Amino acid sequence: MVRIYSLLMAGLLLFASCEVSSEKNPCDGIICDYMAPICKFRLVEPGTGRDLVYGPYARILPDSIKIQMKDTTIQVKQVIDTPNNTALLYFSVLGPQSLRVGRPDKATLDKLNFLTRSVGCCGTEIYSLQLNDNPVAVPKDSNNIYLIPYNL
Repeated sequence: MVRIYSLLMAGLLLFASCEVSSEKNPCDGIICDYMAPICKFRLVEPGTGRDLVYGPYARILPDSIKIQMKDTTIQVKQVIDTPNNTALLYFSVLGPQSLRVGRPDKATLDKLNFLTRSVGCCGTEIYSLQLNDNPVAVPKDSNNIYLIPYNL
């Protein structure tokens, strides 16, 4: 009887020492509709940061920039910012993709992989870029636009 009582007390002490978290997950009960993150970017000359798509240093036609996923090619959308002499390019990030850039003398195909992570309950953000399997430092400008250094 003493042995049973001792085991019962030890079990109660062990159970009492367990802590149950009273913190609730802030995302409990929230249902999210997934939306692919939008990547807003500029192709810039490494070292100088000059816009390669629009303005006095442009060497790439805006309509020649496409995203390729397996057998599908998507035209990159663009907004021309005439006062600032630059072009904003954007598309939805849907996994590993290729960036196809056409130029008068040749076309290039570069493997792009935007690494994403969850933010908050339903958000997703791009936190890094790999270009041809190499990590690339991709700074953002004051408008949160990625400045992708692109070698011609």
